[in-house]
Amino acid sequence: MSDPHTVSLSSKTHEDILNLLAIESSDQLIDKFLHAFLDLKKEKENLEHTLKRYQQREIDAFAIGNAVSDGICIVDKDGIMVAINKGYTKITGLKDTDVVGRHVQDLINLRYFSNAVSMIVMQEKKKISALSTIMTNGKKVLITGNPFFDEEGDVVQVLTVMRDMTELLELRDRLELAETENKMYQSQINLMRGKQSNLIGSSFVIESIRKQIENVAITDATVLITGETGCGKEVVAEEIVRFSTRSEKPYVKVNCAAIPETLLESELFGYEKGAFTGASNKEKLGLFETAHQGTILLDEIGEMPMILQSKLLRVLQEKEFVRVGGTKPIKLDARIVAATNKDLAEQIAAGTFREDLYYRLNVIPISIPPLRERREDITILAYHFLEEFNKRYSKETELESGALQLIENYDWPGNVRQLMNVLERLIIMENDTRISEKKVAAVLGINSLKDHLEKIEDLPYKEALAAFERNLIESSLKRTGSTHKTAKDLGISQPTVVRKAKALGIESW
Repeated sequence: MSDPHTVSLSSKTHEDILNLLAIESSDQLIDKFLHAFLDLKKEKENLEHTLKRYQQREIDAFAIGNAVSDGICIVDKDGIMVAINKGYTKITGLKDTDVVGRHVQDLINLRYFSNAVSMIVMQEKKKISALSTIMTNGKKVLITGNPFFDEEGDVVQVLTVMRDMTELLELRDRLELAETENKMYQSQINLMRGKQSNLIGSSFVIESIRKQIENVAITDATVLITGETGCGKEVVAEEIVRFSTRSEKPYVKVNCAAIPETLLESELFGYEKGAFTGASNKEKLGLFETAHQGTILLDEIGEMPMILQSKLLRVLQEKEFVRVGGTKPIKLDARIVAATNKDLAEQIAAGTFREDLYYRLNVIPISIPPLRERREDITILAYHFLEEFNKRYSKETELESGALQLIENYDWPGNVRQLMNVLERLIIMENDTRISEKKVAAVLGINSLKDHLEKIEDLPYKEALAAFERNLIESSLKRTGSTHKTAKDLGISQPTVVRKAKALGIESW
């Protein structure tokens, strides 16, 4: 038999062991729970830290958005303005209450903006950049719209960034202005390196005329200069004189249209004392005699009466003339240069100009095209006059790019003289140092270059030109109230104003 004590001990030991094992299992379970609790606590702390980090990022993004100078705007998928930053308000002048919660199209309808980039982004589902105008303050802005998509590829929001381009565009205009001035000055330098011609321009036709002047100036050949009013016929005549062998001798200009017909003969040829009623008791030298050994310019030769044309023909053929009331021929030692804005061939056909006289005058013909046919000269002439009048009136006036573009594209019916008068008026009358397109258009009596061209673009050339001239002359007559003031206004002669007004059927004056 076994020892009872032994059995009892064994049972006790077994129970103790079981109890010990139970205790150890509880500690492990507690330990596991403790570790799990600590892991959860750590994960919670990590999540809280992450949340704070994201919250901080959101705060930082909002702060950055308000710190930048660009305007930022968020538009939802329905086209509703959700949020704007301070830069947006600064550029547009619009507050949150003006735009947030409103549809983009409503703002367009209220003429806050010229176009809506965000709506285009939604339609095309891609990044879009476009220039726009803030209608409330006239600022030019570059708007870039960026689409944000959901998992199905639909646009859920559009973030637009607005950049104020006003200063940049003004800088571009100044750069273009500087480049144009550089070209103009370089052209002038090239001219000064050559013959130092006073005939301003760089077009092929002006270069050709300079060459003609160079060839003909050293001779005594008669020259006939033709071209529209104000295109520079007198300048060409002066260049001929300046480079001639008679440059130091008298230079006499005669405007045949400005002297009354009854006085023209005596003014040209002079008269003997007592030759007619009212004549002086002493002889009077005529303009031909005054030009002895020099040059005489017969401007507006097409206006000369037929009765005097025969006498002028003799002067050209025989190189002599007789004074009014005289009998003794006087030898002529003067070079004759004639100029006209009329078509002498048409006058010959109409019987108002002698054909033989025309051929005597037209030994060396120089034809000056109107300014609209040599537009490359307009910019150079404009800056030449701008510099001249700035210096004369102690100003520092500049032309904006829009004003220069209008000047370049305008037809200038009064040609160089009209361009010169317009620029002089703008410099004198404007206190602003910059001449805008609007100011030029106002002086020219047109709304804008676009409006002006649209009105006549479908007309044939002659009709378009007539419509343009009619509008210009009629506007000037209404504004000035007289043909003399209109002539000065447009840079043409008063007889030309009267003739064109009659031909164009303008009767209000």
